[in-house]
Amino acid sequence: MLTRARGSLTALALVLLLTGAHLPPERPPADSARGLGPGASAGGGSNYFTYQVDVDCEREPYGVVNSYDRAPGVIGRQLGQMARAGQKRLRIPVYHHRGPDSGTVMDSTGGRLDASNVRNLTALLGAVKAAGFEAVEVGFFPQDANDPTGWATFDQGLYEENWGVVRQVRSVVAHSGLAYTLDLLNEGAPPEGEKVWLRYDKTLWEDYRRAFGVRDTVGFSMTVWIAGRVPQLPEVYGNTPPSVLEIHLYGQEGQNGTEYQQFMAADEALDEIGYEQPLIVGEVYYNDTVAADGIRRAGADARRPVLHLTQWPILRKGKCPAADVAPPIAYDAYAAAGF
Repeated sequence: MLTRARGSLTALALVLLLTGAHLPPERPPADSARGLGPGASAGGGSNYFTYQVDVDCEREPYGVVNSYDRAPGVIGRQLGQMARAGQKRLRIPVYHHRGPDSGTVMDSTGGRLDASNVRNLTALLGAVKAAGFEAVEVGFFPQDANDPTGWATFDQGLYEENWGVVRQVRSVVAHSGLAYTLDLLNEGAPPEGEKVWLRYDKTLWEDYRRAFGVRDTVGFSMTVWIAGRVPQLPEVYGNTPPSVLEIHLYGQEGQNGTEYQQFMAADEALDEIGYEQPLIVGEVYYNDTVAADGIRRAGADARRPVLHLTQWPILRKGKCPAADVAPPIAYDAYAAAGF
């Protein structure tokens, strides 16, 4: 549990969060990380995972990691456009499964991405740095059989495969020269009653903590039904929760609540378990003024800091299920709200 007074960080903690400085990790890291994303002073930006969306919503062949070598010039130009539009940070999903590459989803059979995908990820991060971005978050998106949220029983072999990918990708990201943070399972905080899912999270958190400490990760991000996920967090994290938490907000009036209502419900639930960490808004509708205003007001009303925000390239009333916009250049709605 964290112990800062409600609504105000200690002077030391505030300096650490705003400057990107950090206390020594629980144990020496396994590699030479430059810095940590959650506390970095970089502004917000976008989730960037596809460099093209066709008119029929097809985007699978165009993953910026898996297919980087097919379009390095296109991706480089897009990164430059986003940076010139004022974006400072990217969230990069890593999609993987036990199976062939798809253009976005990478083969992780045996617990490692192949050499070509490692080269692609390394080159992409180099292009991100060259474009002027200050920090990245990398999120893990295991697909198909590798997705533990659909397991009926715990699969040790698939767990080891996913854990191997986390270790491998972390090493690449830590050596990139960018400040970074990791989301160990996208929207992976478990709901109540999901015992297998909970076991996966607890196992991965303990393995990660022992190997690397917890200073460079948000743990497991939470989706829009956040208040229902929060009560399980102490069981996932034990006595060592992450210092920053990540939420994803997609408001729909009359359905799952507005972004303001979702944020406030999350804040109340976190208060109830004694968690006072600041938040990252890791996903939200693309360049959306309603979301921007709601999150700005909620952060002020809840007195819970939002360190930064990364938009997902989907429109509130868009037509495509995964991405409406490529590349996600515009960010002015969130910039105007202070993110």
